[in-house]
Parts: sequence; C-alpha cells; structure tokens
Amino acid sequence: MDLFWKKSQWKGNQEATECDRQLAALSEKLQQAYLNIGRIYAANNPAQQAQGTPYEEDIAEIEKVTQDMEYWEKRKLALQGLRKCEKCGNILTADSVFCNQCGEKMPPLFESVADGQPVCSKCGAPYDEDAVFCIHCGSKLH
Repeated sequence: MDLFWKKSQWKGNQEATECDRQLAALSEKLQQAYLNIGRIYAANNPAQQAQGTPYEEDIAEIEKVTQDMEYWEKRKLALQGLRKCEKCGNILTADSVFCNQCGEKMPPLFESVADGQPVCSKCGAPYDEDAVFCIHCGSKLH
C-alpha cells in the first residue's frame, strides 16, 4: 500500500507541475495581450489626445522615452560614422547629403541645441559654449 501511495503522489506531483507550466504559459499570453492593447492605444492616442485621461502620464512618458531612444540610436550610428534615413530607414555614411535608396535629402544630423545646451552636429554630444573641438569625436565645433 505504501508503494501505491508513493506512485500516486509522484503522478500527482507530475500533474501539478504540468498545471504550473500551463498556468505560466497562459499568464505570459495574457501579459502579451495587455501589452499589445497598450501599444495599440499608445500608437493611436498621442499625448495631447490623452490629456485628462488616466493614461496621460504614461503616454507622455512613452513619447519621451521613444524620443530619447531615437537620439541614442542616432548618436551611436554617428559615432560609427553612420546615419539612418528618416524616410526609409536605410543606413548611410554620416556625411551623406541624399539617401542612396530613396533619394531623400538628409537634414542636419543633430540640431545645434538640445535642452538649451549646444551639441556637436557630427555626434550629438553636448559641449561647453567655449569649446573649439568636440571632446567625443574631435570635430571642429564652430
């Protein structure tokens, strides 16, 4: 009888483990569904449309983080001597004037001022107003 009890307990443990596995997989699917709904909502409701809703702060944060990610991606490419065409996504040399894939004219790589501080037009690194060369990429600044 003791052996029978051990076998049934082992089988019960196996089935409980399978239940845990199924629950974890379903929980992951549920989380993905929530994330997808959030992505769709955020993509279709910019911060100004979300004003006054419970999502206002989160949508604004998503927009800020997205802008920050674009800046750091652009800066990383610039440090490698590259840039991305904003129209088609093609990767080009940083000094390209036109995209060799879609023909789009390339705007300046970085705006001259970000958050009130001047930035290097070649790599996007901030610099002091009296600097002559960028300490990050060596480009002449003025």
